[in-house]
Amino acid sequence: MAHRTSRVLALLVALATTLTACGGGGDAAPGTGAAAEPGAPEQTELTVGVLPLADLAPFYLAINEGLFEEQGLTVQADVASGGAAQIAASVAGDLDLVFSNYVSLLQAAAEGLPMRIVRENNRSGPQGIYAATGSGIDAPADLAGKRIAINSLGNIQELTARAVLESHGVDLDSLTFVELPPPDMPAALAQGNVDAAWMVEPFLTEVEQAGDAGRVVGAFEGPTENLPVAGWATTAQFVQENPNTVAAFVRALDEAMALAADDPGLVAEVIPTYTEISPEVAAQLAPAGLSVTSDLSDFGALADLMVEHGLIEEGSLEIDEVVVTAEELPQE
Repeated sequence: MAHRTSRVLALLVALATTLTACGGGGDAAPGTGAAAEPGAPEQTELTVGVLPLADLAPFYLAINEGLFEEQGLTVQADVASGGAAQIAASVAGDLDLVFSNYVSLLQAAAEGLPMRIVRENNRSGPQGIYAATGSGIDAPADLAGKRIAINSLGNIQELTARAVLESHGVDLDSLTFVELPPPDMPAALAQGNVDAAWMVEPFLTEVEQAGDAGRVVGAFEGPTENLPVAGWATTAQFVQENPNTVAAFVRALDEAMALAADDPGLVAEVIPTYTEISPEVAAQLAPAGLSVTSDLSDFGALADLMVEHGLIEEGSLEIDEVVVTAEELPQE
């Protein structure tokens, strides 16, 4: 698997090398150390890297409900197609905070990039591997030798696909993974450009309701059950220079997550405001595995899977140096 590292990861490695050579990030402490004194946000205007996924509903709730404003922040979303690209933009200073899958974040940290995870967003959810109706691909074993679409090579989607399919006895060497943005996956399945696709909401509900595709296997079962999936991150330097800003951002997300949990209707209402999903479809989406309480303490199973499937070297990562817990941030 190591030889199949994505082009984006290669970019991250090159960037890490450049930063090290230039001295950037090398002296940054893992977290904030002792919590800074609480106060007003050091930086009030933020550009935040996001993806066009249903899982981002709490973030947009925080914008629409004025929760960021209540914390003294003005937040602008910058939409991309993959979390790894967001990481490169964060390290370059173009983004202040980013949403990304944890596999890409841990890969970046293992390669020396000073990324710090500050809040959990979601865990295992309804995602799965889908195949076109009538394709003859109905069970995991049918995926042997097939082309599977994922949104980025070497990230959480490829890792979970490999782990789950291996648990079903599929020969991993026979698989071909193809990079596709999630919105393009339904058409690729319909046109036969790929044999299967690792699908997220809202696209999996769309294809199921249209009868265009069906689930072959869940993405989070067996070895991947309840796996940490994605969260919010920034650089060590940003945390050190803006601890109150980060704390304010996290508090706004805490409130938004609680709102989403208390009233799922708010999630259905906000999704059409930042996607092309109709209100009717948004109301029927499967519940996301949103993290009302942020737990950054159990990345061990994920890191072990990454080592097993060649995404990071064993011993290349100290999890405690990647996360910034709530206790390390200023408290109100």
